Amino acid sequence: MQTSRSTFHEFNGLRHHVRIWGNAGAPPLFLLHGWMDVSASFQFVVDELRRDWQVIAPDWRGFGLTGWCAGGYWFPDYYADLDTLLALYSPEQPAQLVGHSMGGVIACTYAGIRPDRVARVVSLEGFGLARTTPAEAPGRYRRWLDELVAEPRFRIYG
Repeated sequence: MQTSRSTFHEFNGLRHHVRIWGNAGAPPLFLLHGWMDVSASFQFVVDELRRDWQVIAPDWRGFGLTGWCAGGYWFPDYYADLDTLLALYSPEQPAQLVGHSMGGVIACTYAGIRPDRVARVVSLEGFGLARTTPAEAPGRYRRWLDELVAEPRFRIYG
């Protein structure tokens, strides 16, 4: 079993935990965990890799040893966290991202936002975004803003 080391960084208002396997001279490979998971769950994947990598796996905000957010969790914050991680660990070259579930959604969306920062992306059970047209965006955001101020209530299903 390969052993990992933990490192911590302060950015985007939180203390972030990053687990690293391998040596610093190997090509970086970013493993991005899913909802209700942590970086340590990639241990079995790291042990099966047949190539020498420096595996970098963050604990997303609110998971594992990374800080929690008082104001809720939003995908744009995860994109900002990934952007900062790539600047720290792969500042000169496009990154190789492997994401599971929520991590897959983050990896794929980030690749669309900053294609110059991503060399390859693999999504394992990432559900993706709904098919919509750009013209639908204002209405979707309007509904979302309305839902934020609406009082939560129970519904009767039957």
